[in-house]
Amino acid sequence: MIYFPGYDLRPARYCFPLLSKEFDTFLKIRKVNGALSQLSEGLDPGGTTASWSGHVDWPDSRVETTFVQLGWRDVIKADFRRSWPRTIADAIRSFMMIAQAGGYRAALKSNWAHGVFCLYPPVGLLLYFLASLLPPILLAPVILRNVGAAVRQSHAEEIAWSVLLGGSAAWMLAVYLLMTWLEPKSYFRYLVNSWHFMARLARNNHPEMLARIEESADLIVAAAAEADEDTDLVFVSHSCGTFVAIYILAAVLRRQPDIVRRPGGFSFVTMGPAFDCLGGFGAQDGFGDAMTAVARSGVDWTDLYGPHDPLCGGRTTPVARYAQQNTSGETLPEPRRYSVCIPDRMTAKRFRHLRFRFFALHFNYFFASVRPGLFDFYRLTLGPKRAVDQLKAWDKGRD
Repeated sequence: MIYFPGYDLRPARYCFPLLSKEFDTFLKIRKVNGALSQLSEGLDPGGTTASWSGHVDWPDSRVETTFVQLGWRDVIKADFRRSWPRTIADAIRSFMMIAQAGGYRAALKSNWAHGVFCLYPPVGLLLYFLASLLPPILLAPVILRNVGAAVRQSHAEEIAWSVLLGGSAAWMLAVYLLMTWLEPKSYFRYLVNSWHFMARLARNNHPEMLARIEESADLIVAAAAEADEDTDLVFVSHSCGTFVAIYILAAVLRRQPDIVRRPGGFSFVTMGPAFDCLGGFGAQDGFGDAMTAVARSGVDWTDLYGPHDPLCGGRTTPVARYAQQNTSGETLPEPRRYSVCIPDRMTAKRFRHLRFRFFALHFNYFFASVRPGLFDFYRLTLGPKRAVDQLKAWDKGRD
């Protein structure tokens, strides 16, 4: 049984076809039979949690898995529906907060490529301001002088100012429409809104999201209680879902500390982690405590990153950076961490296509691996080995 928190404004039905397509590729590569069920949406909590099931027939046994995607799309929609002036004001505030906390400096120091990605929203906003305001300001003297001279009427100055202001408004509208047109590829506004969301969560100032985290923890605890003892529970998270998963797992541990030692197994997997994004605001308002609880629990935690993926901050050791320091000298363990070897997991043609399409490349963790002995999401979730054993084998280059 697999749980993973999703982070996408689109319903799960738009993401599920990608998973299904890659699952079919996995079956062809592994030369086994299997199938995924239809997607079921609208489960609690919030009506955005989705589930589906799958099976694979291996030579020695059939493996059956239930997938549950924990939804929070409905909770964060309000953060994405603000007016553009309000969005800009909140963005400036969030960028200043992370800068004051040293988040940009820390990200650049540990992984310059990911640090550049973290700087992309504020730099993009600055470029947006320059593109919107600089041409009208630079052209203002020329417009006022030439229009006034051409009109040669008693109201020439008023007409010149009307032309300037009207032209400036038209120019700024054109820049805004261009930005909107480029959004599906640039993800600029998406990230500006994301940083505002993360600023709220990092300060414990997002009650709707905090409530959803608690609801998700209740769902996992209830499912674990209903599952057979030999059912392997795997908690998988990706990208911004990784820091949400830390909060959720900490909430699960408050309810049932021994869940990580259940007979059937319990493993925690973070893929393409984005800890630096939220942690950059500072870990003192709850994230550090959650990280400490997860590290201290003894859960089998594997952190998977891709050096070619700049949206991933995987070179940061999460526990050392974000867990609360214990004055007693306690040493908290880091997760098992290794690269997913992006270029080796896919065909050369696919890698060439994705190499500089960074946002598409960020989802490589869900692509079927073309080589054995390397991370494969579908072998992890539907393979013949238990998740912990499989992750340990990949850590040593074995399948």
